[in-house]
Amino acid sequence: MATKLAALQLLRERLLAAADPQLAALGNLITTHARYANFGALGTAIGDFAPVRLPASGTLGTAGANPYIALWKLVFNVFGGDGTATNPGLKPVLDRIRDLLDRLDTVAAAEDLDALQAMSGEVDTLNQIATDLSAILVAIKGDGTPSNLGIVPQVADLIGTRMMPAAVRPRVGGGAGFPPRFWTLREFLSQRRTGRFAQRLWESAHASGRDEFKAYALGWLSSWSLSAGGASAVASIVGAPYRNQWWRSRFVGNYIDLWSYGYAKVGPRPKPYTDWPNLCAQKLHEQVAVPGATFDPDHMMQDLRLGNALGTGLPADFVSYWLDAYEHVYGDLGMDRPQMDADRLQDAYAMAWLVLWFQTSPQTLGCNAVAPVAPTDCGGAPPWTNPAVPGDAGGSTGGPPPPEIDKKVKPANVVCAVLLAILGIVALCFGGWVAGGAAIAGAIALAASAGTIDWDKFRCSLVWYRLYMYNGLRALHDVMSLGGLVHPYTPELSTDDTVVQLLSAIPTHIRTGDNTVLTRPSREGYPVLPWNGMGFSWFDDASGAMEQPGTQPALAAAYPSGFLDDPANPLGSRSPFDASPWPFAPGMGNDPAGFINTVDAMLAWLGAPTSDLPDHDLDGDRGLGFQNWHFVTDDWTNPVNIEPST
Repeated sequence: MATKLAALQLLRERLLAAADPQLAALGNLITTHARYANFGALGTAIGDFAPVRLPASGTLGTAGANPYIALWKLVFNVFGGDGTATNPGLKPVLDRIRDLLDRLDTVAAAEDLDALQAMSGEVDTLNQIATDLSAILVAIKGDGTPSNLGIVPQVADLIGTRMMPAAVRPRVGGGAGFPPRFWTLREFLSQRRTGRFAQRLWESAHASGRDEFKAYALGWLSSWSLSAGGASAVASIVGAPYRNQWWRSRFVGNYIDLWSYGYAKVGPRPKPYTDWPNLCAQKLHEQVAVPGATFDPDHMMQDLRLGNALGTGLPADFVSYWLDAYEHVYGDLGMDRPQMDADRLQDAYAMAWLVLWFQTSPQTLGCNAVAPVAPTDCGGAPPWTNPAVPGDAGGSTGGPPPPEIDKKVKPANVVCAVLLAILGIVALCFGGWVAGGAAIAGAIALAASAGTIDWDKFRCSLVWYRLYMYNGLRALHDVMSLGGLVHPYTPELSTDDTVVQLLSAIPTHIRTGDNTVLTRPSREGYPVLPWNGMGFSWFDDASGAMEQPGTQPALAAAYPSGFLDDPANPLGSRSPFDASPWPFAPGMGNDPAGFINTVDAMLAWLGAPTSDLPDHDLDGDRGLGFQNWHFVTDDWTNPVNIEPST
């Protein structure tokens, strides 16, 4: 989603700078109705989040179900919790920890001993935090018994098996492939009548006279152009299209997102991209919140857990506008398509907002890309030796020594109690169950009285604790980044090999950097057959036998700027708006012609709009330049047998 927003931002800048007043007016339209335009720029990604509420008759793997939503439900259930002792929620716990640290920092800065003494009751709060963290870890990892393995097996099953696209999913009794009524809306919108749908949104918006609808349609057109011209370039990095390597596509896509957003936000930079922002604090959810939409993530996570509607952020007239386009383009397919209605569209929009909030708000996991710096009089921090906690960019070096209590302070001081309790929480975070319990018990016993305090030492101790929290949350971030659920940090864009050692089942060396953002032109070895869903394998290059016949996913080695707005057009010279024969417009010899960057393509088309946009495949499936197609009789075979879709 971030790459789509980045492409729209680049387009807006070029439109505003255009000499043609009509183009400049479109740039002003995006500016005036930025949130509708950004929502439109999400494009087919909205289909990732529909339906949110499973139909009463549906189960995972059947028509109308969405296993991607089921995965996010697991994440938000643990993150939001239900307030019970067994599922207190990580966010409420983090909120309490951050609030306590902020108050302790204020007390330390003012050297207010009375205020510190008055916080002796916080030991009970810390004790409860430690208990809640223990429950959260059990919810995630289980309790070590075969009867309670936490959510990990469910996550593995969803990613590896149930999320396999229906077009290649094995059937009971043999064979593979299901018709479009079993597809997710994201797959359907990416592979069926894509140009016609974009064109209908555009024409209906102009017929309505509503500027916000025009801004939405313009955003969708930008996303359509970006995917039509750039998806095959991304697929060249993945080693196969989304259909065959769905979770590696999401893993690589997060690196593309980070690179593209930094490029659009700051401008071209050489490695190591030091001034490019991390996505974890960019608040992209605010950019897609249309006027009048008010979402409360805490309530939304509760509604998601309970199966309630997530909200009605979209105006009714916009819902009618969108559903009219869907029915106009796809209505003749009847039930042989994902079903959409007002409730599904409202839920999908709210869910997209919630996921962007989780991924890009500093109020969730936070940005833990740069370690806190201690005052110089705190002394140097010894090398961090715990291999379970990666340091900056996953390098497993650099970090804090354990917090220390000033030897001059009486053992019965409240600061000792607070710091011992903090030590207990840290021990629980990193698995030191026995030491954590003893420290917390000691903290409660020592909280009765207070004495003098060395404020410099106290401030140092607080910094060390923040460093501990940094490492703990950094480790959690790395796990989720490896899982394809959050974006990596900017240093990983220039680190071709990231070291992570968190679980024995996860490899310690992950190919990142140019391995995940630089296209890989190849005439051989593309695409790899559908993933079998086994093991942690989406971090590395897709490998194994090839789906025949082989195709061409990219024409040059290029960074994402190549399909965003690079004037050199390293990936080709054809516009995705140009009509072409099926399966592709040939270039030199029998090779398919590559595409120009999306901003140039959009500027040219907006300057002289044409009708009948080609129905390009927006997943780059089967390589460059294919228009919509389907497997004959919906059967996936190797070699594939495809024909154009009508």
